[in-house]
Amino acid sequence: MAADPAALDARLPPGFRSPPPPVRPQRRSTPAGLTPYLFLIPAFLIFGGLIVYPLIDGIATAFTDRVIARGGQFIGVQNFLTLLGDEIFLRAAWNSLGLTLWVVAIKAVLGMIFALVLAQPLPFRGIFRALVFLPWAVPGLIAGLAWKWIYDEQVGVLTYLTLALGITDMPTYWLSDPKVGLISVGVAMVWHGLPFYTMMFLAALTSIPSELTEAAAIDGAGPIRRFFSVTLPQMRNVIAITVMLSTIWTFNSFHMVYVLTQGGPANRTQILPTLAFEYGIVRSQLGLGAAVLVSVIPIFLVLIFILTQRMLKKETN
Repeated sequence: MAADPAALDARLPPGFRSPPPPVRPQRRSTPAGLTPYLFLIPAFLIFGGLIVYPLIDGIATAFTDRVIARGGQFIGVQNFLTLLGDEIFLRAAWNSLGLTLWVVAIKAVLGMIFALVLAQPLPFRGIFRALVFLPWAVPGLIAGLAWKWIYDEQVGVLTYLTLALGITDMPTYWLSDPKVGLISVGVAMVWHGLPFYTMMFLAALTSIPSELTEAAAIDGAGPIRRFFSVTLPQMRNVIAITVMLSTIWTFNSFHMVYVLTQGGPANRTQILPTLAFEYGIVRSQLGLGAAVLVSVIPIFLVLIFILTQRMLKKETN
């Protein structure tokens, strides 16, 4: 029978005995269902600190008479009633609505055309794609400054071209003329936001199986019929998401309007974000400025709900 190592070790003198085995601390096991949420804590903290808290604070401020450097008192819906009787607010709301509708529509149509062209096997297609996507890489503030120089009545390139080509005899006041000021701002928004539509639509086009279009062509469908019967139905989710995001971004496009016109002349190009800045920061009426932005939250919620339900309904069919 083999000798017991522990017994043999006990017979040795103390200096020759083996050291005791190390004591390992017992690890406290984390419940399996809790581990994924631990990794999400940083994301929750960032989301809550940068989005949720400012949103809640802005909504709460809209129901107070808070001003800069002084806490406000709760006044209920008085700020919203004040806005309903404010002619400038009504004009800004109308400008925001009209500007958003026609800018988003133009970007959607041009974005689809550019995507269809860039999807074709053209020579130097990579260079053309880079040029089309270039405006999206330009920061909004820089884009606004560039367009302000283009629209300048004295040294602007657009004024120079219209005079040199004989289109006009006098310089056109692109930004200070009440009749064309908002249109000029919208053109700059279209230029800056068009690459987003082109990228989204081009990605959707390349993901459509070629077998569908080939089958439609074999059945005798022409290019236009294939576009409306095959291409558009396959892109409906991408189109819905793109239009929804672009609508929100265009409606809240503060930098472009503020850099170009600051809401002038005579509030003809004023939109809700610039009006909120005017009331909240320039006039120090934080409660009234917050009420301007909070007033459009229900519109966005309804838009997101309708588009989401429409997408989910089509997915289940």
